[in-house]
Amino acid sequence: MTKRNIIFSISRTSSIGLFTLFFSALTPIVQGQALFTPSLWQGKIGSVRLILAIDSTTQSQPVSGHFESPDQTDDQLPISNLRITADSLVATSSLIRGTFSGRLSSDQQSLVGVWQQGKIAPIPLTLRRSKVSITKSKRPQTPRPPFPYRSDSVSYANADGSIRFGATLTRPDLSGTSTSGRFPTVILITGSGAQDRDETIFRHKPFAVIADHLTRNGFAVLRVDDRGVGQTTGSFLGVTSADFAQDVLAGVAYLKTRSDVDPKRIGLIGHSDGGLIAPLAAVQSPDVAYIVSLAGVGVKGSKLLKKQMATDNRLEGMSPSAQAAMSSLMNDLIDRVADPAIPATRTDLDIIYKRWQRGQTAELLSSMGYTDQSANSSINSLLTPWMRYFLAYDPAPVLRQIRIPLLAMNGEKDFQVDAKDNLNGISIGLEQAGNKHYRIVALPGLNHMFQTAPTGAGSEYTQLEETFSPQALRIMTEWLTKEVGL
Repeated sequence: MTKRNIIFSISRTSSIGLFTLFFSALTPIVQGQALFTPSLWQGKIGSVRLILAIDSTTQSQPVSGHFESPDQTDDQLPISNLRITADSLVATSSLIRGTFSGRLSSDQQSLVGVWQQGKIAPIPLTLRRSKVSITKSKRPQTPRPPFPYRSDSVSYANADGSIRFGATLTRPDLSGTSTSGRFPTVILITGSGAQDRDETIFRHKPFAVIADHLTRNGFAVLRVDDRGVGQTTGSFLGVTSADFAQDVLAGVAYLKTRSDVDPKRIGLIGHSDGGLIAPLAAVQSPDVAYIVSLAGVGVKGSKLLKKQMATDNRLEGMSPSAQAAMSSLMNDLIDRVADPAIPATRTDLDIIYKRWQRGQTAELLSSMGYTDQSANSSINSLLTPWMRYFLAYDPAPVLRQIRIPLLAMNGEKDFQVDAKDNLNGISIGLEQAGNKHYRIVALPGLNHMFQTAPTGAGSEYTQLEETFSPQALRIMTEWLTKEVGL
């Protein structure tokens, strides 16, 4: 939108798969240029660092290289096509469907060009020559083996067998004891976008951290790859949060078949869109005993996205005039898509954009850098089935049916899911349900990812070493322990 990572935003930045570019035709290929002998070129796309490593340009070896994104992955991303001329370079990685095209600066210390990936609008990118590789961001909370509990890879299917889910189940280790236990068990539900079972974003693995902490405190935890990710089959395209609620219910059904799971103490922990999905699943199943909503949704999706985008623009330093102009455009586009009376078409949104564009000065448009390609990317995102469903979704009717224990937590610096608005909406819904077993917690200083953050801006996600606040972990664990009777 954020994941990516911005969760619930139109331009997700949770992976390198969001960046884009184009380049003009090059002069004939020339290998072995001294200017491109094995070297490193480094730059940033937003707050995310990107490295282009040229490994070989000699006549005796094929031209080769790779990309690195140290804020997002430990892996090298192989370059499948590398073309070098006297003063230009084009490098493509088919693995991520991304291409960098650049031309040498006059001092031969920079490659000035653009990054193109998928159908996202091209992004200007300058890579500077470097002799030292970038140090990978530290993630000290990521759990490392050996673990004092069992961790098993598991697989199960949904009711009609159309999707097979790959997952990890952790549970306390009873070996060497005389106890045979059935554990209270939680399912972790990821936020928006295609997520792996650890909800990995910028090399943070918040679900691995949560699972580790809860399992050490007596819970079994199931964390699952989303459709089309990792070991889960199917496709992420064309589905909505309602479909993901059915995936959660498939997980509940699987847990009920296990002899080490207490079927009366199965609960859901959902982050962001997962906090929307958890109540959706719970009202369809008597087997869900409790819910934890982490930055979950308590207001209508269209209202949430409008405020999210306005706050993001402010935090990222956009001028007041540009903020006002962008809000006027996005609010009109969002309102049109969220209108249930007449389904929005691309033509409808193109008309709104062109009318807005004619009303802006050339100087303001230039300062904003919001091009036709940028608008096309925004419109594409708004017209996806997931986004249409989200913008029209009102959580109140579902919340009014939730009578099981529920803990709702948000960070007060969460710009994506405003803590005050959404916690208030959740509280009102649960009061109207007559729910007597809920707790609402706003955590000072925490962002959408539950990291301790200076401002809460999305650009900080990758810069922070903390993956998940120990305070938030403690509050959640103490509440869960009390509710399940551990």
